[in-house]
Amino acid sequence: MLDKRLAALVAFFMILGACTQLDATLSAAPERGDPAFLEGVNARADELYVNSEAQRGVRNFRNVYIAPANLANMRVIQPEGATVDEGWLITEPEEKILQKAIAREFSAGLSFESAFNIVDGQQQAEIIVNTAVVAIHPNETRDAVVAGAKPSGAITVSIALVNAASGAVMVRSIDTKSSDDIWAFNQVDNDDPAIDLIFRSWANSIRRGMLHVQGRSSDPLVQPIVLKEQ
Repeated sequence: MLDKRLAALVAFFMILGACTQLDATLSAAPERGDPAFLEGVNARADELYVNSEAQRGVRNFRNVYIAPANLANMRVIQPEGATVDEGWLITEPEEKILQKAIAREFSAGLSFESAFNIVDGQQQAEIIVNTAVVAIHPNETRDAVVAGAKPSGAITVSIALVNAASGAVMVRSIDTKSSDDIWAFNQVDNDDPAIDLIFRSWANSIRRGMLHVQGRSSDPLVQPIVLKEQ
Protein backbone atom coordinates (compact mmCIF):
# COMPACT_ATOMS: atom_id res chain seq x y z
CA MET A 1 0.00 0.00 0.00
CA LEU A 2 1.28 3.43 -0.82
CA ASP A 3 2.43 5.62 2.04
CA LYS A 4 -0.12 8.32 2.95
CA ARG A 5 2.58 10.94 2.40
CA LEU A 6 2.97 9.67 -1.14
CA ALA A 7 -0.75 9.99 -1.76
CA ALA A 8 -0.64 13.54 -0.39
CA LEU A 9 2.32 14.34 -2.59
CA VAL A 10 0.35 13.21 -5.60
CA ALA A 11 -2.35 15.67 -4.63
CA PHE A 12 0.24 18.44 -5.01
CA PHE A 13 0.37 18.10 -8.75
CA MET A 14 -3.36 17.60 -9.00
CA ILE A 15 -3.57 21.11 -7.54
CA LEU A 16 -0.75 22.26 -9.77
CA GLY A 17 -2.51 20.86 -12.80
CA ALA A 18 -5.86 22.51 -12.11
CA CYS A 19 -7.15 24.69 -14.97
CA THR A 20 -4.50 23.39 -17.35
CA GLN A 21 -4.89 22.96 -21.06
CA LEU A 22 -5.27 19.20 -21.60
CA ASP A 23 -3.69 18.97 -25.05
CA ALA A 24 -0.80 16.49 -25.09
CA THR A 25 2.60 18.08 -24.83
CA LEU A 26 5.29 17.39 -27.37
CA SER A 27 7.90 16.56 -24.76
CA ALA A 28 8.23 13.29 -22.88
CA ALA A 29 8.47 13.60 -19.12
CA PRO A 30 12.00 13.05 -17.80
CA GLU A 31 12.53 9.76 -15.98
CA ARG A 32 9.91 7.99 -18.09
CA GLY A 33 10.50 4.28 -17.62
CA ASP A 34 12.43 4.64 -14.39
CA PRO A 35 11.05 1.91 -12.06
CA ALA A 36 11.60 4.19 -9.04
CA PHE A 37 8.83 6.46 -10.34
CA LEU A 38 5.10 5.86 -10.26
CA GLU A 39 2.81 7.12 -12.99
CA GLY A 40 -0.22 9.19 -12.07
CA VAL A 41 -3.39 8.08 -13.85
CA ASN A 42 -6.19 10.62 -14.36
CA ALA A 43 -4.01 13.40 -12.97
CA ARG A 44 -4.89 16.87 -14.18
CA ALA A 45 -1.28 17.64 -14.97
CA ASP A 46 -0.33 16.54 -18.47
CA GLU A 47 2.36 14.16 -17.23
CA LEU A 48 3.06 13.33 -13.59
CA TYR A 49 5.77 11.15 -12.04
CA VAL A 50 6.17 10.50 -8.32
CA ASN A 51 9.32 9.01 -6.83
CA SER A 52 8.23 6.72 -4.00
CA GLU A 53 11.75 6.51 -2.56
CA ALA A 54 12.33 10.24 -1.99
CA GLN A 55 9.61 11.25 0.48
CA ARG A 56 11.24 10.69 3.88
CA GLY A 57 11.26 13.77 6.10
CA VAL A 58 9.41 15.98 3.61
CA ARG A 59 6.80 16.95 6.22
CA ASN A 60 9.33 19.10 8.08
CA PHE A 61 10.87 20.84 5.07
CA ARG A 62 10.55 24.63 5.18
CA ASN A 63 13.57 26.12 3.39
CA VAL A 64 13.11 26.42 -0.36
CA TYR A 65 15.56 27.48 -3.03
CA ILE A 66 14.14 28.70 -6.34
CA ALA A 67 16.69 27.65 -8.94
CA PRO A 68 17.09 29.81 -12.06
CA ALA A 69 14.62 28.71 -14.72
CA ASN A 70 15.96 26.82 -17.72
CA LEU A 71 14.97 28.76 -20.84
CA ALA A 72 17.66 27.35 -23.11
CA ASN A 73 15.61 24.59 -24.74
CA MET A 74 12.28 26.37 -25.10
CA ARG A 75 10.38 25.52 -28.27
CA VAL A 76 7.94 27.80 -30.06
CA ILE A 77 5.10 25.74 -31.50
CA GLN A 78 3.62 27.91 -34.21
CA PRO A 79 0.04 27.69 -35.53
CA GLU A 80 -0.53 25.31 -38.43
CA GLY A 81 1.21 26.51 -41.58
CA ALA A 82 2.96 29.48 -39.92
CA THR A 83 6.55 30.33 -40.78
CA VAL A 84 9.33 30.66 -38.22
CA ASP A 85 8.91 33.79 -36.10
CA GLU A 86 12.29 34.96 -34.80
CA GLY A 87 10.50 37.55 -32.67
CA TRP A 88 10.00 34.82 -30.06
CA LEU A 89 13.75 34.38 -29.54
CA ILE A 90 14.82 35.52 -26.06
CA THR A 91 17.74 37.94 -25.96
CA GLU A 92 20.22 38.02 -23.08
CA PRO A 93 18.74 41.22 -21.56
CA GLU A 94 15.23 39.74 -21.85
CA GLU A 95 16.33 36.52 -20.14
CA LYS A 96 17.69 38.47 -17.18
CA ILE A 97 14.36 40.24 -16.78
CA LEU A 98 12.41 36.98 -17.14
CA GLN A 99 14.59 35.19 -14.59
CA LYS A 100 14.08 38.04 -12.14
CA ALA A 101 10.32 38.00 -12.70
CA ILE A 102 9.99 34.22 -12.30
CA ALA A 103 12.10 34.22 -9.12
CA ARG A 104 10.08 37.12 -7.70
CA GLU A 105 6.70 35.50 -8.35
CA PHE A 106 7.76 32.06 -7.12
CA SER A 107 9.32 33.55 -3.99
CA ALA A 108 6.27 35.69 -3.22
CA GLY A 109 3.89 32.80 -3.79
CA LEU A 110 5.79 30.28 -1.67
CA SER A 111 6.45 32.67 1.22
CA PHE A 112 2.85 33.94 1.36
CA GLU A 113 1.64 33.97 4.98
CA SER A 114 5.09 32.61 5.98
CA ALA A 115 4.31 29.22 4.47
CA PHE A 116 7.95 28.63 3.44
CA ASN A 117 11.30 30.33 3.83
CA ILE A 118 13.01 31.33 0.60
CA VAL A 119 16.78 30.89 0.86
CA ASP A 120 19.51 32.35 -1.32
CA GLY A 121 21.43 29.16 -2.08
CA GLN A 122 21.15 25.41 -2.35
CA GLN A 123 23.33 24.95 0.74
CA GLN A 124 20.57 26.36 2.98
CA ALA A 125 17.73 24.60 1.18
CA GLU A 126 15.71 21.51 1.97
CA ILE A 127 13.65 21.69 -1.23
CA ILE A 128 14.89 22.92 -4.59
CA VAL A 129 12.33 24.00 -7.17
CA ASN A 130 13.61 23.44 -10.70
CA THR A 131 11.63 24.91 -13.58
CA ALA A 132 12.19 24.57 -17.30
CA VAL A 133 10.10 26.37 -19.91
CA VAL A 134 9.45 23.61 -22.43
CA ALA A 135 7.33 25.36 -25.05
CA ILE A 136 5.27 28.39 -25.98
CA HIS A 137 2.13 27.73 -28.03
CA PRO A 138 0.74 30.92 -29.64
CA ASN A 139 -2.67 30.29 -31.19
CA GLU A 140 -2.22 32.98 -33.84
CA THR A 141 0.63 34.39 -35.88
CA ARG A 142 2.13 37.77 -35.11
CA ASP A 143 0.51 39.31 -38.21
CA ALA A 144 -2.89 37.93 -37.23
CA VAL A 145 -2.61 39.39 -33.72
CA VAL A 146 -1.63 42.77 -35.14
CA ALA A 147 -4.72 42.55 -37.36
CA GLY A 148 -6.95 42.00 -34.34
CA ALA A 149 -6.89 38.25 -33.59
CA LYS A 150 -6.98 37.19 -29.94
CA PRO A 151 -3.45 36.85 -28.51
CA SER A 152 -4.26 33.61 -26.71
CA GLY A 153 -2.11 30.52 -26.40
CA ALA A 154 -0.43 28.32 -23.82
CA ILE A 155 2.86 27.74 -22.07
CA THR A 156 4.31 24.37 -21.08
CA VAL A 157 6.71 23.99 -18.17
CA SER A 158 8.47 21.14 -16.44
CA ILE A 159 8.60 21.54 -12.66
CA ALA A 160 10.55 19.30 -10.32
CA LEU A 161 10.77 19.27 -6.54
CA VAL A 162 14.19 18.03 -5.49
CA ASN A 163 15.31 16.87 -2.06
CA ALA A 164 18.29 19.18 -1.55
CA ALA A 165 20.10 16.80 0.80
CA SER A 166 19.99 13.72 -1.42
CA GLY A 167 19.51 15.29 -4.85
CA ALA A 168 16.59 12.93 -5.46
CA VAL A 169 13.67 14.18 -7.54
CA MET A 170 10.56 13.81 -5.40
CA VAL A 171 8.01 14.81 -8.04
CA ARG A 172 8.29 15.87 -11.64
CA SER A 173 5.43 17.21 -13.72
CA ILE A 174 5.01 18.60 -17.20
CA ASP A 175 2.06 20.95 -17.27
CA THR A 176 0.46 23.24 -19.85
CA LYS A 177 -1.59 26.28 -18.90
CA SER A 178 -3.58 28.40 -21.29
CA SER A 179 -3.42 32.18 -21.29
CA ASP A 180 -5.62 34.86 -22.78
CA ASP A 181 -2.44 36.77 -23.61
CA ILE A 182 0.42 34.37 -24.38
CA TRP A 183 2.13 37.30 -26.09
CA ALA A 184 2.83 38.62 -22.62
CA PHE A 185 5.77 36.21 -22.64
CA ASN A 186 7.26 38.26 -25.46
CA GLN A 187 6.55 41.68 -23.94
CA VAL A 188 9.65 42.05 -21.81
CA ASP A 189 10.81 45.63 -21.84
CA ASN A 190 10.96 46.56 -18.15
CA ASP A 191 11.27 45.05 -14.67
CA ASP A 192 7.54 44.34 -14.45
CA PRO A 193 6.81 42.14 -17.48
CA ALA A 194 3.30 40.98 -18.26
CA ILE A 195 4.43 37.36 -17.83
CA ASP A 196 4.18 37.83 -14.05
CA LEU A 197 0.56 36.69 -13.97
CA ILE A 198 1.35 33.36 -15.63
CA PHE A 199 4.05 32.36 -13.17
CA ARG A 200 2.14 33.78 -10.21
CA SER A 201 -0.49 31.14 -10.87
CA TRP A 202 2.08 28.34 -10.76
CA ALA A 203 3.65 29.80 -7.60
CA ASN A 204 0.33 29.73 -5.76
CA SER A 205 -0.31 26.17 -6.93
CA ILE A 206 3.09 25.02 -5.70
CA ARG A 207 2.52 26.60 -2.27
CA ARG A 208 -0.92 25.05 -1.83
CA GLY A 209 0.33 21.69 -2.98
CA MET A 210 3.37 21.67 -0.72
CA LEU A 211 1.22 22.59 2.29
CA HIS A 212 -1.09 19.72 1.40
CA VAL A 213 1.86 17.35 1.12
CA GLN A 214 3.02 18.27 4.61
CA GLY A 215 -0.38 17.96 6.22
CA ARG A 216 -0.47 21.66 7.08
CA SER A 217 -3.49 22.25 4.87
CA SER A 218 -6.22 20.26 3.18
CA ASP A 219 -8.23 21.04 0.09
CA PRO A 220 -11.67 19.39 0.00
CA LEU A 221 -11.73 19.75 -3.78
CA VAL A 222 -8.72 17.49 -4.25
CA GLN A 223 -9.82 14.04 -5.34
CA PRO A 224 -7.63 10.93 -5.03
CA ILE A 225 -5.98 9.64 -8.16
CA VAL A 226 -4.57 6.27 -9.04
CA LEU A 227 -0.85 5.50 -9.08
CA LYS A 228 0.57 2.56 -11.00
CA GLU A 229 3.99 1.16 -11.68
CA GLN A 230 5.31 1.89 -15.15
